[in-house]
Amino acid sequence: MLQSMTWFATDNLARSQFQLFSEIGEQMQLSDDDRRRVLLLSEQEWAQWSDFCQDEGPLPAQPQLPVMLRRLGSASHRLATLADHAAGRA
Repeated sequence: MLQSMTWFATDNLARSQFQLFSEIGEQMQLSDDDRRRVLLLSEQEWAQWSDFCQDEGPLPAQPQLPVMLRRLGSASHRLATLADHAAGRA
């Protein structure tokens, strides 16, 4: 039971970070392909992560979760910083 709760929490964390990144990407008007490239994902990996985040697939094996979380955090920070700078110039 405890292990299933841990997996559930892990899945939720991954989904929420991917969703946050997606929302920032949408605000920046980045295409799905641009967002995929920012995360250094192949088309297949992007499809697997997108399916996972829509509750349509299992947690993808690649890139491994710690790597993906670092990529999501870094990319989200960079995009948010760019958005802030763009808003400051507007």
